Amino acid sequence: MKLPRRNFLHFAAGTAALSVVPSAPAFGQGTIIPSNATMIVERTQYFAKPGLAAEVLDLRRKASVVRLSIGLPAGEIFVKHPGGDGSEPDVAWQCTFADVAARDADLAARAASAEFESVRVQMRKLLARFERQVLAIAAL
Repeated sequence: MKLPRRNFLHFAAGTAALSVVPSAPAFGQGTIIPSNATMIVERTQYFAKPGLAAEVLDLRRKASVVRLSIGLPAGEIFVKHPGGDGSEPDVAWQCTFADVAARDADLAARAASAEFESVRVQMRKLLARFERQVLAIAAL
């Protein structure tokens, strides 16, 4: 039976008030994490100098290849979408870590890699601004 639109909206609004089971929070694409985990997300944002957004994307891709070559996950790369409000970075990168220790190990591996440092030096020449956020995933 198809409900009239106003009833469906009323029903949908009522379900939003239901509590979420804290022992089974979800993030990303339906992945379930235990409530005692403290997953860490590192997100970097690259704001290119005028006309250099494509080069920033190419270099971010190279950085992900370098990450893979030194045994790290590639992470995910995002690009500015024309549907945004214009405040978005030209390129963003994100990686999720199981915990603080995993991110610390990732940082150490990057710091120990001359190839990764070379990418960083090249990237600085292309950027007007760079931002890094480190976040903990909160339970729903």
